[in-house]
Amino acid sequence: MIFKVRKHRSKRHLRNLIRYLLSRQGKSNERVLRHESLNALPMLPGESPISYAKQWSERLWNFTAQERRGKKPPQDYFVHSVMSFFPGNDEHAADQLTAEQAIALAKEAMAEVAPGERQVLYVVHGDKAHLHVHIAFSVVEQGGRIWNPRIDFRRWESAAARLEVKYGLYQVTVGRPGGVPARKKSPTSNELNMAIRTGMPSDRMLLQQLLDVALAGKPSFPTFMHRLVSAGVTPIPNIASTGRVSGISFRIGDGLPMKGSDLGKAYSWGALSKQLNFAASQHLHLLRPFVEEKPLVDGAVQFDESVETPALPLSEPLPKIRRFIAKPRGDQRIDWVWRNKPTRTAFVEAPKMCVARSAHSAVYEAMAERSLQRGLKRVGVTGSEAFRRRMWFELSLRGISAVGYEPTEADRNRLEWWINEQVKTGRGNEPAASATPNGGAVTGIGGEAGRDAASESVNERRVGRDDVSPAPGNDLAGAGKSGADEGDAFDDAGRTQQNASRDGRAAYLDDRAQKPVFSAEVGPGGLSLDVPPTPTLLRVSRLGQAALLRQGVQSVQSIEEWRQLMDMLWALNRRFTRWSIVFGMPGKAPLGELTYHAQVAPSWPNLQILNSQGCNVDLQLTSPDSWLHLDGVTALDFERLAAQGVTPTIQFTSGGITQVFVHVNYGCESRQVMDSLAKQIQVGLDASVRAHIGSVSFPIPGFDCWSDEQLRVCRGISFDSNSMGTQLSNQLRHLKGEVDRSRVLGAVPALILEAMTGGGAESLKEKRTVRGEPPRPSEY
Repeated sequence: MIFKVRKHRSKRHLRNLIRYLLSRQGKSNERVLRHESLNALPMLPGESPISYAKQWSERLWNFTAQERRGKKPPQDYFVHSVMSFFPGNDEHAADQLTAEQAIALAKEAMAEVAPGERQVLYVVHGDKAHLHVHIAFSVVEQGGRIWNPRIDFRRWESAAARLEVKYGLYQVTVGRPGGVPARKKSPTSNELNMAIRTGMPSDRMLLQQLLDVALAGKPSFPTFMHRLVSAGVTPIPNIASTGRVSGISFRIGDGLPMKGSDLGKAYSWGALSKQLNFAASQHLHLLRPFVEEKPLVDGAVQFDESVETPALPLSEPLPKIRRFIAKPRGDQRIDWVWRNKPTRTAFVEAPKMCVARSAHSAVYEAMAERSLQRGLKRVGVTGSEAFRRRMWFELSLRGISAVGYEPTEADRNRLEWWINEQVKTGRGNEPAASATPNGGAVTGIGGEAGRDAASESVNERRVGRDDVSPAPGNDLAGAGKSGADEGDAFDDAGRTQQNASRDGRAAYLDDRAQKPVFSAEVGPGGLSLDVPPTPTLLRVSRLGQAALLRQGVQSVQSIEEWRQLMDMLWALNRRFTRWSIVFGMPGKAPLGELTYHAQVAPSWPNLQILNSQGCNVDLQLTSPDSWLHLDGVTALDFERLAAQGVTPTIQFTSGGITQVFVHVNYGCESRQVMDSLAKQIQVGLDASVRAHIGSVSFPIPGFDCWSDEQLRVCRGISFDSNSMGTQLSNQLRHLKGEVDRSRVLGAVPALILEAMTGGGAESLKEKRTVRGEPPRPSEY
């Protein structure tokens, strides 16, 4: 069993928690299996969870105030613990428990971890794959004693270990004291929900997978760094002035850096330096280029002394912006502070200027929202390029013209893509029919902006960019709440982000300006950006898909390439053609092979990882047959082949070059006949044609091939089993001398002149005697 424990101090949180625990969502009787309450009235039949939650929370607060009368109140009022039982897998059966037995085990754990008379609520849920018990209890027991152990989580783990042994339950060893240390942190529920909803792994899941691949095989430190950079991962070390490395973070592309310890203990700098045998005298120079300087925070506030209009008239109420609180400083200044951290200023508003004090993404949105609330149509932006670019994006999204930044074509495509997404989902800052960026009119939804553009556009509004960490109620799960609403903000001084836009300012210009600097008009067809996937992006995407498969978020059966491969294997089995999936380094002996259908699905994520690290994964037809191999086939070549009635059996494009295999006959024909057939087919084609006798291998769908240590993208892989053994039979019989053979004794068989390139009469003299024919009269 596994325990998850969290302490709370808010009565509102307790009310919402009790209501959630006792609500039967979707009128399902399998969600709330059983509930019991100690030292408080139970929920009566017919009573609503909302009223009972209010009553139960009031009872706990009154109980705490009564027992702690005349004493200091506790820092935390209640604890929420979740006791989860093993759901079962292919190797171990699930823990078979009833709801009554689950509550009995929870009471036994409570008696060991938090003894004493206190208010407790037990709720058993059965809506997940695993049975679990929610425990909500007061930290104050009768007599006023506060339950606040120093290492309470260890007590829960020890109690769970004893209960597992006592009742014969599945014993968890990973992360337990004395057990196997946890190598990586498991994905949270929000990460899993996001992966299921979007079909893409979270940054943490992808980073864990990439680091595992980079650490495979006990590499040296330079090899590890080379693998990281090749996979698109940027290491960000924390190096002191003395040269001591105290920590390391990792980032994918332009994403948010994540500390190694946040990924798992095995990825912290202490564990990595020991595993990779890091020596500062030999390897420190490899880390220094990746050090990022801490940005300087501009604390100055500039005012326009000639302004007479106050920033906040006293007759008007305080403006409201989500996640921020307005604190007036006279009538000429408003300090906007974080709602969850009132001591920290996010940005300052003056009559003619708005100064950013933080590089968090929510600050950009709030400054643009204030411009919209004040009715401004034209705004000037100054500061770093990153600040001006982001402010242009947020202002244009709200129909405000931005002066001071000239957007690029990629910026306009990102803006177009984001507006189209708002139109589709209806979650935009404006109604879908009135999305007018920067004064332009969007009259239609364009095509998809491409994978790269889409990912960069989403990152324009990244949650938890610099200052505020996502709380458990963040928007990764689609709840519509951001982490700043419920979580705690990190201190600005502790952040090491590279964003140099803290000194940026958005200066308000006069609304009566005659014309804006930039005005984008988007045509009815919309904008589209077709960016071909790069090899690095394909490798990262393949590793991310492997991570989803390993975590159980995605099923192999849902992958289109896997279904295409299964169709190929099924067609080969129908024709009794032997096959095997071979994987290994180019030019070296294969590392292994798969010969059965049942081996493909469980091996699919491992094959993806091998393919991303330099191994080719090919489908090999081991039957020795006769083939024609066409390299560099063009569209005109396909038309000429179709005119001759030739259908490609195997077709794929590798590195932009299309290759085709045409099946001629089962078994091995003579080299002379196959070379003649290749020369006959070569006539009129741009592609090079050569005979191939023996087994044939080609990339399987969803994988790429390596050549000369370069990754070549493979696309358009197809296999036509109906064309095997049914093509070029007439040409083959002619070449073998089986058709139009003369019945006259001593006659020379007529070979088709088209099958002979050059030689003419001399070739006839050389080949006028054919095996199996009677000798000429002069040769008796």
